[in-house]
Amino acid sequence: MKILHISLYAHYTEGMLYQENVLIDMNRKDGHDVTIITDVERYEGGKLVKGPEEDRIMANGARLIRLKHDRVINSFFTEKIQKCRKLRKYLEEIQPDTILYHGVNGYEMMDVAKYCKEHPECLFYMDSHEDYTNSAMTFASKTFYKFVHGHFVHKALPQVDKVLYIGIQMKEWLKDIYNIPDEKMEFMALGGIIYSAEQQSAARQDIINRYALPKDAVILAHSGKLEAGKRTAELLTAFSKVKDPRLALFVFGSIPEDMESTLRPLIEADSRIHFMGWKVNKEIEQFLAGVDLYCQPGGQSSTFETAICCGCVNMTYPHATYKDETYSDCDGDNYFFVDGTEDMVNVFKQITDNPMVLEQKKAKSFAFAKLQFDYEVIARRIYQ
Repeated sequence: MKILHISLYAHYTEGMLYQENVLIDMNRKDGHDVTIITDVERYEGGKLVKGPEEDRIMANGARLIRLKHDRVINSFFTEKIQKCRKLRKYLEEIQPDTILYHGVNGYEMMDVAKYCKEHPECLFYMDSHEDYTNSAMTFASKTFYKFVHGHFVHKALPQVDKVLYIGIQMKEWLKDIYNIPDEKMEFMALGGIIYSAEQQSAARQDIINRYALPKDAVILAHSGKLEAGKRTAELLTAFSKVKDPRLALFVFGSIPEDMESTLRPLIEADSRIHFMGWKVNKEIEQFLAGVDLYCQPGGQSSTFETAICCGCVNMTYPHATYKDETYSDCDGDNYFFVDGTEDMVNVFKQITDNPMVLEQKKAKSFAFAKLQFDYEVIARRIYQ
């Protein structure tokens, strides 16, 4: 089967663990001919850089095509409209059996819909990661989405098989902004690569050996662009209040300039905190396989699902997505929900005073991951 991923505003970057990266790997693992068409920007060391157009085969065997957007009025509208006349040529050349268009926005969804109307055997899916935390956050932006992208959406929608959303907030956003009917939408979870118990044990022992940790260490991790919204400072403060020598916290990511004076002293004041700097997501994933507790007390992140698939239990803010009908089997038995520094301190005390609490939550969380978050299974949704 020929599978085409179109991601014209997601800055596809090899080595990351975003949905399109892992879906492509899984599609290739299933033996399919896979192509991704994306924009010319990508991440290097946590920073967005612009490169040339290109057409090449990646290490995983998938074809990577990078295309520039057509200029529309000025750079602002060029970026927002995401028009790319070259896309149609590649649609005709590739002749895909299935198209997954990442992001429910952009001019080119209309060209994809036109192609699918001419080739009714081609399946056409769109996926949505947009909600009011990352899109349409101002009146002007909401108006632009509703009337400009909304025009594109409703031109394309008759040819779309399903709009796949990753959480209830995204579904509500799609209904509010575009008025997409329920029957056109379907939940598809973000996921991760499942790490076996043997892989987890080996990864844990490797961390203990490398960092000279005690055998009964309680290993914690935290990652991302460490902006204020990640609540890294609150996490570090809470961690330092619990003096148990078995606790070790590994922090991955980049520190923004405005957070340096806040975070650096907290990191340097506690020898149990290890700042790892920026790593590509695959390195973080492999490390997480040896971690007990992944700490995400601030904004939502795809690492949430990755961590569960690696065998971690999550300590997270009670976002609606994690407490609603989307993940109805996930509750206090699966996660530690925290709403401030005091809650975090209580979690750290709880898992050191009674390690079985942590082990039980890890077991329940991992069992749920194998049922709901295995990308090997999730990736096959777009073949149907």
